Amino acid sequence: MTTRSPKRTKTRAFVYQASTVELTKRGSKNSLEIFVRRGKRLLGTLALGRGSVEWRPEGHRVNWFRKDWTEFAAMLDREMMR
Repeated sequence: MTTRSPKRTKTRAFVYQASTVELTKRGSKNSLEIFVRRGKRLLGTLALGRGSVEWRPEGHRVNWFRKDWTEFAAMLDREMMR
């Protein structure tokens, strides 16, 4: 009996690049926001600021997080080693 592998879905990223992004003082709310979508469905918002990185999943206020750049880099290192 043969087993089928699960059907894979593609996630596409569309980038509308701004000509300039100026990230100023911490807490100024001047950040680059990236809306992450799968098809037409919004998965969440990634906000990149001078002092921190913030992930806000759509519809889940409890699961959002904010990390400063040092913590975010350490988290990426841990996840990439998996």
